[in-house]
Amino acid sequence: MNMRKGWKLLSTAALVTVLAITGCSQSATPPAGGGTAGQASTDTGGQANVAAKLKLNLKTEPPSLDPPKGFDSTSNEVLNATMEGLVRLDKDHKPQAAMAEKWAVSEDGKTYTFTLRDSKWSNGEPVTAQDFEFAFKRIVDPNHAFPSAFLAYYIDGAEAFNKGTGNADGVQVKAVDEKTFEVKLKAPTGYFLHILTQPTFFPVNKKVVESNPKWAEGAASIVTNGPFKMEDWVHDQSVKLVKNDGYWDRDSIKYAGIEFVMVNDENTQFQMYKTGQLDMIQTVPNDMKKQLIDSGEAKVETEASIYYYRMNTTIPPFTNANIRKAFALAIDRKTLIDNVVQGKQTPAMAHVPLGFPEPDGADFRTKDGDFFKDNDVEQAKALLKKGLEEEGWTTLPPVTMTYNTSDAHKAIAQVLQEMYKKNLGVDVKLENKEWKVFLAEQRARSLQFSRSTIPADYGDPVNYLELFVTDHPGNRVNYSNKEYDALVEKIRNTADETERFNLMHDAEKIFMDDMPLVPIYFGTKVFMEQPNIKGIVRHPVGTIDYKWVEIGNK
Repeated sequence: MNMRKGWKLLSTAALVTVLAITGCSQSATPPAGGGTAGQASTDTGGQANVAAKLKLNLKTEPPSLDPPKGFDSTSNEVLNATMEGLVRLDKDHKPQAAMAEKWAVSEDGKTYTFTLRDSKWSNGEPVTAQDFEFAFKRIVDPNHAFPSAFLAYYIDGAEAFNKGTGNADGVQVKAVDEKTFEVKLKAPTGYFLHILTQPTFFPVNKKVVESNPKWAEGAASIVTNGPFKMEDWVHDQSVKLVKNDGYWDRDSIKYAGIEFVMVNDENTQFQMYKTGQLDMIQTVPNDMKKQLIDSGEAKVETEASIYYYRMNTTIPPFTNANIRKAFALAIDRKTLIDNVVQGKQTPAMAHVPLGFPEPDGADFRTKDGDFFKDNDVEQAKALLKKGLEEEGWTTLPPVTMTYNTSDAHKAIAQVLQEMYKKNLGVDVKLENKEWKVFLAEQRARSLQFSRSTIPADYGDPVNYLELFVTDHPGNRVNYSNKEYDALVEKIRNTADETERFNLMHDAEKIFMDDMPLVPIYFGTKVFMEQPNIKGIVRHPVGTIDYKWVEIGNK
């Protein structure tokens, strides 16, 4: 690419400098059985079987395979196999050139110019810069109300269009020509390339989408540009993918395709794995978890995620900050992890999880550490008493903990219920709802006290902080603090990394003082894979990747 004056080409070394991502940090929990967390091995102990197919379990139907609409782990798993954006996380969890073979960044850090490779859609048409321009503007089109639109707010004009104060022409993305795509940001964002690895930013075929609103709903109509293409999709049963010969890096794909089933029962899934019907499973039965981990059959890797319960700040008793703090302090996380969850998780006494390195290399979480003590029952009782007095209540208003249907979530909720009774003298009611109903009610902010698992969308702590800005779609508890909102906005517009990280620590302190959630644990991934399967990449932040898999002979 011809460099214009005042521009620089980002090399791999530069990326490491400007993009502090989780793969560079110390692992909070060493993976069982040895090895390095998240690394992909390609030693299959022999010649890879290029005719073989990878057999996996999605558990449920993907909610949507339209990239900005399918903002969930199940959809993203299929999307990451069938589509590809400008950059892709590599085996070391760093953004690498993908649909873009190279890019330039202006001296002020606000304008990115990408040069596209020669690659084809699964229908044989070339992937163009016009497809990317169309896709990026479509993410924030208010007519679609995509749940992931906020991720594009770093782009100049994107938030205004999405919130109805701007228009599509104001979104600063442009196809300069067929192979050149330009993106202008509101402010320098050192982790922008990492954001672009998120499936929300995958391109869509402009002609296909404009001609068929239901293009992403079936195998016959879906058009993709990634390592694999759709061969068959039997809704609520299976998805079958085959190698995409039009993909620019097709020579790196060493097997024939992927066959996903949808079996949402832990014991059935485990038996299918044991009988060879599945090559890998991403969860194991809870009553066998410790045994499987201790024996080395199941492996554990770190994940930048948090499991917590949300407290709706507009529904009593969680309108009171001291009562919210009492509920956070009154549980014994270590006992819960050791006896119920059993996945070598880390007790969470903060909001931002482990795995985000500071500019000096230290982990963000270790700089401030914990905001309160685990199982601090006496302090919890004192805070509850104080909160009741502040509100003039003689008894606590009824509390209902809601979780989506799952044996694991049920077991955790039951133990929390017992702890609240024992430690606070509070009777908490439990209720479960099916996933779609649960998610809809939580997003509508109608649940009082509900569980969540939040994995990082991209490799920066602000991802967690921005979720609780007033009226953010991720803010499902009506939390609102003007000082906090202003600080997050300042963080987004601060270029100096040391200053930006200091501001993020300040924001987390405000948030934890208000305590709109009960942090429980920072997550891990517990999985099993057959010995002839190598090369699955599990990113601490990012979607699981099957691109580099090799299947050896059994």
